[in-house]
Amino acid sequence: MRLKTGQDFSYCMNVHPGEGVEDIRAAVMRAVPDIRKTLCPDAPFGLGLRVASEAALALQTPKIREEFAALLADQNLYAFTINGFPYGAFHQTRVKQNVYLPDWASTERFTYTCHLFSFLSAILPEEAQGSVSTVPLGYRFASTRPEQTIEPLREIGRFLARVEAESGKQLHLGLEPEPDCLLETTDETIRFFEDLLFAGTGSEEEQLRRHLGVCLDTCHVAMQFEDPADSLRAYRKKGIRVSKVQLSAALECPASLSPEMLQPFDDGVYLHQVKGRSSPDHSAPDFRWADLPEWLDSPATDAETIRIHAHVPLHWEGDADLGTTRSTLTEDFWNELAQDRCPHIEVETYTFDVLPGDVRAGQTVTDDMSAECQWALQKILT
Repeated sequence: MRLKTGQDFSYCMNVHPGEGVEDIRAAVMRAVPDIRKTLCPDAPFGLGLRVASEAALALQTPKIREEFAALLADQNLYAFTINGFPYGAFHQTRVKQNVYLPDWASTERFTYTCHLFSFLSAILPEEAQGSVSTVPLGYRFASTRPEQTIEPLREIGRFLARVEAESGKQLHLGLEPEPDCLLETTDETIRFFEDLLFAGTGSEEEQLRRHLGVCLDTCHVAMQFEDPADSLRAYRKKGIRVSKVQLSAALECPASLSPEMLQPFDDGVYLHQVKGRSSPDHSAPDFRWADLPEWLDSPATDAETIRIHAHVPLHWEGDADLGTTRSTLTEDFWNELAQDRCPHIEVETYTFDVLPGDVRAGQTVTDDMSAECQWALQKILT
């Protein structure tokens, strides 16, 4: 949906399982109408699609692409952004570190991303920008190094410049910093863009800055004990595009909490990195665990607070034992978001099928997403 700020808002459809075109069509026809009825019944409703590699390849076929575009038109829907982070299966199977594969040193990631942009360009409304979010280069504890990703990313920037020249549609890719990835903190992300990606590109730099940027996920920012409003300002100061902002929250609790209280969030599907700090005066984590089971086996006695990379609903305020990093979404953040040039805002909680029932808003994903989007819109629009 188009906001009064001129930004497009939606929820990320990676909450719905499935890797094929029919899975996306099913979600559009069965889940989206109820959510749209709550949020935006009388105007075109924008979609934040999730398109896996299987569907991306199929949608290169003109007939399949045209049929999908017709479905959107029939439902008074439009798509403006795609989550291109997970390449394959993302639900009901063990994902863990595989979510970062293929990484940006691989031809598979490059080809997949080109397919996503080709599809998005074909269905994007004339007046809208189009964005794709993607892995933050790769997993920090794998073998890929940032230098190996530079040329594929520059080539994507050139590809998007050619698409814009031919179609008039502005498209941009957002690298999404995440815990324990090659791009993790705001500072190291800025250094990558300035010292590596844009360095030595001469007259091409302006073109690359137009088409390559950051997807800022507020859960991931909070995992570094950073302030998301400060992150937005830092990117703007350095002239780095914020392609999309994903609104989300992580678990937060005292490090002294009994491990049994966090056991229900160890779902066996997703990687739940844990970061801790020993004092609120520290602006960065003092402790880290690669996954929640490691913390459950060996919690730190010296930490004061821990944050767990487990996406929890924005509308959930926590309970007597467990908190949430939605507290980092301050009035300063909402003001900064409204003033920022970021064109796309997306609520991104994909974990409802594995969350404890008392964290959820209702019995269905449509209940959950409607409640979460309503909470976010109330903050954005006031």
